[in-house]
Amino acid sequence: MAKVQRPEPNLQYKMLLTNIRARYEVIDGLMLTEASEFASLETAAFHMRKSIEGIAFGCLVALENGLKQIPRDAQGQWNADRIFARLAKQDQLVFPESFRRDNPPEGSHRKVVHHIVKNAEANLSIREVRDIYRRSHKWVHEWNPYVESFGRDYEKYRTELLADVPKIWNWLLSHMIGIGGRIFLGLLKDGDLAVRVVSAETASMDLQ
Repeated sequence: MAKVQRPEPNLQYKMLLTNIRARYEVIDGLMLTEASEFASLETAAFHMRKSIEGIAFGCLVALENGLKQIPRDAQGQWNADRIFARLAKQDQLVFPESFRRDNPPEGSHRKVVHHIVKNAEANLSIREVRDIYRRSHKWVHEWNPYVESFGRDYEKYRTELLADVPKIWNWLLSHMIGIGGRIFLGLLKDGDLAVRVVSAETASMDLQ
C-alpha cells in the first residue's frame, strides 16, 4: 500500500486552525443567548466539539514536528478525549498554551524575535478541555424522550455550553505548542484577520 503523502507540518497545522476558524464563524453567526433555540445550541456544540477534535490532531502534528514520531495508538484515533489521555502519558505534554505578544524588554538578547507572555486568563488545562469535550457529547445525539435527565437539566446544560464555547475560542485565539525546541505559534485571527501559523525555534524567542 502506498504511503499517504501529508503536507508539511506547519501547513497541516494551519489547515486544522483554518477549519476551527471556519467553525467559529458559524457559531458567531448564531448569536447565541439564553433565549437561543435548541437547534442553534446543538449546532454550536457540534462545531465546538469538532474544533476540539481538530486541536487534538494539531497536538499530534506538533509532537511529530518536534520528535519526528507520534504514539502509534494515537495515529488512527478520532476521539479527542482518548488522544488527550494518550498525550498526557508522555514525559512532556504537547498541548496549546495561550499567549499574548509583547515588545521584548530592554536588555533582551538582540536575537530575540518574539517576546511571548503567557495569557493565564485565557489558558485552559488539558483536564478542562477534556471536561468541555465530554460535556459536548450530550448535544451531538438526538434527545431521547425516555431519558428524563436531559429534559430536566436542559437549562443547566445550556448555561454550561454558553460558557464553554467562548472558552475554547479565547484559548486558541493566540497559542503556542511544541516540543524539542520546535514550536508553532498559532493565530486564529491575526492583525489582518487571517489565520496564521509561524514555525519557530525556542532559541529565537523570549518565553515568560
